[in-house]
Amino acid sequence: MLPSEIVPEWADMQGPILSAYPHLDRATYLLYHITNVGDAQDWLRWLVPELTPALKNGRTRSSSEAATSAPSAAAEKPPCVNVALTYSGLTTLCRARRWTSDGFSTAFTERIDGSGHRQRILGDTGRSAPSDWRWGGLHRPVDILLMLFAPDDAALRAAIARYTPHSGLELRAEVPAVPLTAMGGHEHFGFMDGMSQPILTGSHDAERFPESRHLTALGEVVLGYPNADGVVPVVPSVTPCPTFGRNGTYLVARQLEQHVGEFWSFFLRKAGDDATAAEQLAAKAIGRQRDGTPLVPYTTRDDNEFGFAEDPHGYGCPMGAHIRRANPRDTFDNENVTRAAALASNRHRILRRGRSYGSTHEQDPLNASERGLMFLCLNGDLERQFEFIQQDWINNSGFAGLLDERDPLLGDHQREKAFTIQGLPSPARVSGLSRFVTVRGAEYFFLPGLSALNRLVNGFAGGGGHA
Repeated sequence: MLPSEIVPEWADMQGPILSAYPHLDRATYLLYHITNVGDAQDWLRWLVPELTPALKNGRTRSSSEAATSAPSAAAEKPPCVNVALTYSGLTTLCRARRWTSDGFSTAFTERIDGSGHRQRILGDTGRSAPSDWRWGGLHRPVDILLMLFAPDDAALRAAIARYTPHSGLELRAEVPAVPLTAMGGHEHFGFMDGMSQPILTGSHDAERFPESRHLTALGEVVLGYPNADGVVPVVPSVTPCPTFGRNGTYLVARQLEQHVGEFWSFFLRKAGDDATAAEQLAAKAIGRQRDGTPLVPYTTRDDNEFGFAEDPHGYGCPMGAHIRRANPRDTFDNENVTRAAALASNRHRILRRGRSYGSTHEQDPLNASERGLMFLCLNGDLERQFEFIQQDWINNSGFAGLLDERDPLLGDHQREKAFTIQGLPSPARVSGLSRFVTVRGAEYFFLPGLSALNRLVNGFAGGGGHA
C-alpha cells in the first residue's frame, strides 16, 4: 500500500483515473485543433470548473449538479466531462504566456507517429500507417480531446450543446460510442471485454482486494506518487508551475476499426464452415470463450485471479493468445525464485477506459458497416507501459519462445501470418492471418490534474466566456 504520509489527492485527479463511468450509458469523444488561442483559452477557462473529478469510491459528481435536497433521477446521473491535451495543444497554450514546459515523456513530445521507429514498435504500418489516419499524428494534428458521458441520448445531446466550443477550435473528429447496454460488456468480435484492470493502491478496490494479483502502485498510472519501484519520478513542469504534472497521467487514444466480417470469415474458412469449430478456433486466438471464461484449466468466467502457471505449455490458452500477450501475468516468473508481490511485478500495466463505436455486435457479424473500439488507456510512463506492451508482447514475433508470429488479434501481420495452438501429440499451425484491426486515428495526450489545468488557464490574460 501507499506510505501513510502519501495521501492520494483524488479530488484533484480527473474522473477516468478511478472510473470508466459504467453508470453512464452514452458517450462521445470530440477531437479539436486550436485555430485561435485566445478563444481556446476562454473556452477552457469556462470549462475547467465543469470537469468531473475522481472520487475514491469510484462514483462521480459533476460540478454543475444541482444542489437540491431531493435530486431528480437525471440529477443523480449528471453528465461527466473530462479534457486532455496533446503536446502541441499544451505548448500552444503555454506559448501565449511565454511559458515553457519540461520533463514530459519523450514519446509525448515526439508525438505518437514522430519517428519510423515508434510507428514500427506500435505496429502502425501498412493500412494502419499514420498517413491514412483520419485524425492525429503529424499529418492531421489535434490539440484537445473532450470526453462527454451521459445517461441517455437526450442528456448526451444536451451535454454536446453545452460544452462544444463556439470559436477558436476546429472539430477534427467526433467518435460517438455505442451505448453500453447495446454491447452488454462485449466488444464487436463478440467476446467479453474489459475484465482485467489494475487496482490502484489507495483506492476503494485496493482496500477490498488487498491480496489481488492486479494490485498496482498508484504511481504506475498517476504522476507524483511512488511507482512499482517505490520511487516517485520527477513530475513534468510548466513555468511557473513546477508541479504541473502532479495528479496527471498520460492518455493514449487510438480509434481501432475492427474488421468483424474478415475475422469470422477467416475462422469459418479455417474450420471448414463449421460454425461451432470456428468459434472454438477464434476463442483460442483470443484466449477466452465468448462469455469471458479464460481457457486456462480450472478457471471460471468470474475468476480474474488466475495465473498462466496453471497452463505452462499453453494447452488450454495458447502461448500466443491475445489475453496472454496483452497481460502475461505470471508467464515469465522464475520457478526457482519466490514470486514477487503484485506491487513490485506490475510494472507494465495500463488502465483501459475505451468504448466501442459503430454498429452493434448483435447485427450480422459479416455486415460490412464500420465498427470498432475507441481505445483509451492511462499510464504514467508511455515507453515502459503502453509502448512496451505493443513492442515486447503484442508485436514480438518471438514472444514466450514462439517463432515468427504476432498477436493474432492486434498484431501487425505484414510478414508473420501464423498462429500456433499448442497441443499433444503435436501443435496446430493456423496460417494466413490478416490484419483484423486497423488504426484510423491516434495520439498521445496528457490528462492534467484539475488544479494544474486551473493554474494553466487562469494564468492567461483576457476575459470572455464560453459564449
